[in-house]
Amino acid sequence: MKTHEVQQNSSLGHGVKSAIIGGAVGYAAKYALPLTSQEMDSDYKHIINLIKKNAVKAKGDFFNEIKDIPTRSLAHDTYINSAKKFAKHNICAYNHALKKIRPASPFVIAGAITGLVGSFVYNVFKTDV
Repeated sequence: MKTHEVQQNSSLGHGVKSAIIGGAVGYAAKYALPLTSQEMDSDYKHIINLIKKNAVKAKGDFFNEIKDIPTRSLAHDTYINSAKKFAKHNICAYNHALKKIRPASPFVIAGAITGLVGSFVYNVFKTDV
């Protein structure tokens, strides 16, 4: 009967690495997860409506000025396309700003704990032959 040497490898380093990776993933989740209903309160809806209203007003004023021009230049067409994207771009920027002011600690802690649990499960169920 053969015997194999039992190695005394510590899994502490593996757990620390897993916690650090989990924390980094948690921090990335701060920006990746969509806004919650708590963050989309009445102030949020008011700002979004204000952005949309100003975009429609700016677009409408310019369209009224150029609608009588028989041939539009490339600059006119480019501005029309950019005016259509104006509201969408500003809404995305506002959403990113709201995500940026979120506290990072809950995301980092949840990610680190998930990394530690994953490391523990990996070490318990691994089979070395």
